[in-house]
Amino acid sequence: MLARAQAAVAPAASEARAARPNILFVLTDDQRYDDLGAAGNTVIRTPNLDRLAANGVFFRQSYVSSAVCMASRATYFTGLVERRHACNFYYRRLSGELWRQSYPMQLRAAGYRTGFIGKFGVSVAGRDPSALQRDFDWWRGYDGQGKYFPEGEKGPHLTRINGDQAIEFILESAKGSQPFCLSVSFFAPHDPMQPAPEFADWYKGQTPPSKDSVRFEEMAGLPDAYRGAAWYARMHWQQNMSTPERRAQYVLQRYRLISGVDQEVGRIVRVLEQQGLADNTVVVFTSDNGFYYGERGMATKFYMHDESVRVPLIVYDPRLPASRRGQAVDRLVSNIDLAPTLLDWAGLKPPASMQGSSLLPLIRGDDVTWRDAVFLENIIKERRPMCDAIRTERWKYIALFEQEPLQEELYNLAADPLELRNVAESPEHAETLREMRARLQSLRVKLSGSTTGFPEWIQTQRENEANWQDFRRTYFNLIKRTQKQVR
Repeated sequence: MLARAQAAVAPAASEARAARPNILFVLTDDQRYDDLGAAGNTVIRTPNLDRLAANGVFFRQSYVSSAVCMASRATYFTGLVERRHACNFYYRRLSGELWRQSYPMQLRAAGYRTGFIGKFGVSVAGRDPSALQRDFDWWRGYDGQGKYFPEGEKGPHLTRINGDQAIEFILESAKGSQPFCLSVSFFAPHDPMQPAPEFADWYKGQTPPSKDSVRFEEMAGLPDAYRGAAWYARMHWQQNMSTPERRAQYVLQRYRLISGVDQEVGRIVRVLEQQGLADNTVVVFTSDNGFYYGERGMATKFYMHDESVRVPLIVYDPRLPASRRGQAVDRLVSNIDLAPTLLDWAGLKPPASMQGSSLLPLIRGDDVTWRDAVFLENIIKERRPMCDAIRTERWKYIALFEQEPLQEELYNLAADPLELRNVAESPEHAETLREMRARLQSLRVKLSGSTTGFPEWIQTQRENEANWQDFRRTYFNLIKRTQKQVR
């Protein structure tokens, strides 16, 4: 009798599982939008990710609302901009209430088997690491930054370890009837530049792409606020990007790390195929922020130019019709959209708190009304100048809002896609400037939930001033050494 009852339940469970896809959400750390063959990069080798793009949907205008890892990761979890979730280094944690509304918690409550692997990167109020582990069915996450060789230089690379862990989760999930959501958060290609030894010979003798018209001189074309505050970006530029040789060495090391991630994605997808799960597993690939490769004389991220805030986004859904395979989408999308999208795949309505929109209509190719602007911000004091921005189809307006008088950037993206000519002071564009100021302020108010658009904590947040001053000293010491070498 019991055997017959179990047999009767099994088909129902299988049907329920088939109705809701498995979800594999892959996140890298610091991978800019063109660090991908599918994005037109002819040097980097990412065949597995390119294959997903060729058989899926590739979003060519995908942005993160904050180009700082903790803030961006909190946004991926919650579908909220930083001004609303208030989670970043040196100040507030993500609230327990917002964490309960995050996509992993919502999916688990709806019957999904949830797993997390790699860099968690978010501090949650009232949840120590052991408590966070209990919030997932399967946990291989870690707090803080990672170590590429956690078992020593002769041990396995962290990227391979995370790939092995993902495969372990999939093999276990294949034995059950639950749909799963696995979030894999690779540390690569974040500093330090330590790719696996097997990639040491990759890209030897090659030169990474360079936009010939972009000025690589330090702080080229930028308002004075950057020169007076962007010490970390300047230090990083001086160390790694200030000569063509340094730039090539550094960027190619990043390519080796990214190729390592690509290799692991290929391994994971093959296991999905071998386990008969590939036809019902959606794969999402993106990054937490971009990275300056010396453009405008800066390195690392934080600020509002496309190199910093624009990221790759690939969605591979094997259930899509052939007509939607290999499609590129040029609508403006944001990382606030990912949590609502993951919930939509599961048939769940997102919590009212979420500010993004499901990408499923764009993935399916539906004729829908979509936003015509994305909101961007850098509100971490230690990474001054603090600034925010609005990016429309044609224009990008950046406000360095701490400065008196206000310092601004305005770029006509239709004529100047590389953001080389700041026309904020051009009389010809005065009306556009006024319009963009007003639109940005409207978004600030709408997204922050405050009447001013600037919650009080932005100005009162804690900061590590000693650390900030150390970046400044390091930068000037590097400049002095460089000048002595030139003499």
